[in-house]
Amino acid sequence: MIRKQIGKLITQAEFDDYARLRKQWTDAKQNPPQSAQQALVVKESGPEAPVTHVLLRGNPMSEGDLVEPGYPSVLGEEAPQVDRPASGESTGRRRALAEWIASPKNPLTSRVIVNRIWQWHFGRGLVRSSNNFGLQGDRPTHPELLDWLAAELVEQGWSIKALHRLILTSRTYQMASTPNPAALEQDPLNDLLWRFDPRRLRAEEIRDSILAVNDTLNLDRMYGPSIYPELPPEVLAGQSRPGEGWHTSAPDEAARRSVYIHVKRSLQVPLLAAFDMAETDSTCPERFVSTQPTQALGMLNSEFLRKQAALLEASASKAAAGLPDQVAETLRRVMQREPTGDEIDRGLTLIRDLQEQHGLTAGEARRYFSLVALNLNEFVYLD
Repeated sequence: MIRKQIGKLITQAEFDDYARLRKQWTDAKQNPPQSAQQALVVKESGPEAPVTHVLLRGNPMSEGDLVEPGYPSVLGEEAPQVDRPASGESTGRRRALAEWIASPKNPLTSRVIVNRIWQWHFGRGLVRSSNNFGLQGDRPTHPELLDWLAAELVEQGWSIKALHRLILTSRTYQMASTPNPAALEQDPLNDLLWRFDPRRLRAEEIRDSILAVNDTLNLDRMYGPSIYPELPPEVLAGQSRPGEGWHTSAPDEAARRSVYIHVKRSLQVPLLAAFDMAETDSTCPERFVSTQPTQALGMLNSEFLRKQAALLEASASKAAAGLPDQVAETLRRVMQREPTGDEIDRGLTLIRDLQEQHGLTAGEARRYFSLVALNLNEFVYLD
């Protein structure tokens, strides 16, 4: 129809421009750019906030009492004073909330931050229920310490680094994990912090430590998109659409820190899942440390561990000449200390037994010893 108007309403050049733009529009619609992603965003409502009601039984069609801005009533705070910005582009409510949260007078913010950081370093918080500081939560084991650390955080300008330094340089953090029979009898749960609780490495720390032993952990590649390490065929077979949703990254890319691993609920890295990685179905205020047979089985039989053990054996054999020196080099890399003579002798005995009793070659026996070294408690636990 438009073509018929050439020479009447439009020129040939105008029609050619139209045809070119029409083709570009059609191509873009059929093959949208890969970078064009849609996402839900927060939209400013303007200077007048919409009326909000309590929804009876959560039904959006059943409105109850009118709701005004306010702080948690349990804290005894007065109604907020919301000042509308001079620009008149928003209600000012979000700024009022942010200022209240970050206010030095807020009784919760600094304590919650301190408790989470304490939990990170000690394995459990001064308030055990990290997500619940209310009446239904646990009472703090050291309320005065919690208050003092919270006050220090505020006085230091909310510096998280200063708080880390304060905790890490404390005598409490630097205590040994050596047990004391008398103290164990009086305080078996170590609520009084008379020693450092031995801690198993977290799932991501275990994987990163294994890669670091072989000097293959990629620390040069920081930030950026997620990585997709190689998964066993048994895990990939559970996909609803096999072959989709998990494109294995290149070896160098897959060797980045575990914090960059793509999290997909239906496709979990077996090593991380076995060692209590965070639940992906709900919020996870604290990871519960479990000890179960599948962890040992995974560390001994997984393809990832076998490949890493082979790399460790090859590297140790190249760095040292004789078998005793190779055993010592393997233990030195895993434990990050000089092995004792007894530890070296036990390693030599294991390698000899694997060859004589199980018919393994010298190289296979050394690889199995490397695998055993990566399973040592001293490697997996921090004390």
